[in-house]
Amino acid sequence: MNITYLILAHRYPEQLFRLVERLNDEGVNFLIHIDKKVKDPEYQYVLNKLAPLKNVTFIKRYTCYWGGYGIVQATFQGIREALEGNIPFDYLCLMSGQDYPIKTNHYIREYFKKHKGKSFINTRSFPVSLWHYHNGGYDRIQNWYFINARNQYGFPNKLFNKLPRLSKFISRTIGRCVPERKWPSRYKPFGGAQFWALDKKHVSYIGDHIHQNPAYFKFFKHVLVPDEILFQTIMGNYSHSKEEIINDTLHFLEWRRPGAVLTRVDQDNIIQTSHLFARKFDENVDPTVLDWIDREILNLNN
Repeated sequence: MNITYLILAHRYPEQLFRLVERLNDEGVNFLIHIDKKVKDPEYQYVLNKLAPLKNVTFIKRYTCYWGGYGIVQATFQGIREALEGNIPFDYLCLMSGQDYPIKTNHYIREYFKKHKGKSFINTRSFPVSLWHYHNGGYDRIQNWYFINARNQYGFPNKLFNKLPRLSKFISRTIGRCVPERKWPSRYKPFGGAQFWALDKKHVSYIGDHIHQNPAYFKFFKHVLVPDEILFQTIMGNYSHSKEEIINDTLHFLEWRRPGAVLTRVDQDNIIQTSHLFARKFDENVDPTVLDWIDREILNLNN
């Protein structure tokens, strides 16, 4: 069972090193994307640290803003390199640099063996009830979004800006003149959690589909949080989805607190969950939780 982890890292290099160390095993490879916003000295530090590992490949970098197009560009770049490179894999797992395993490598490998041929991706048809604040998700795809480091501009129905007076003025003037976007008619829209684990045949299906339909991929340049819609829609419209797709994520998540950062407070839930991975962790918030996982779950003495 060969597993390739596609890791999107934005900050905290020491946590990235720790994640790679924990997941590193026989038959494991890593495709690592370092956010282009990371400055050159820190980027070089990461390269130098992980360069000795022959199973680590760094992929082309994109600028990734929360909710922006760069995240799906980076993800698809990883898909392309997994398919076009000489990396053997049975599963491709999308990860964040702030994720961490909550099952042993042996357990993870046996889990994928047991489910060979099936993929894990969270897909919900629109309207998505959890996205009621975005009209079930339709606002995300029908508005034109322009996202940068500080703001998320959306026309014509929404405008997120840190300058409320200017927001109201633009919404009442320019915004009213901007037509809604037309969703690609051949697709029923689906949305769900960003992170997935895909069998190779489904990775190939996504790669071929985007290659044959470049306009579909470009549509997401002005979608809000496209990483929760682009790949989910492809697999939601997949003809064998009911037989081959497990509608779930393998990541344990906790969104009920600011920042969604996991701490020792969550230890009971982490132990009891069936998920393979958890996110997200921040050693500046709780420097003990990863040590606790190593000791109590992964059975690492040191």
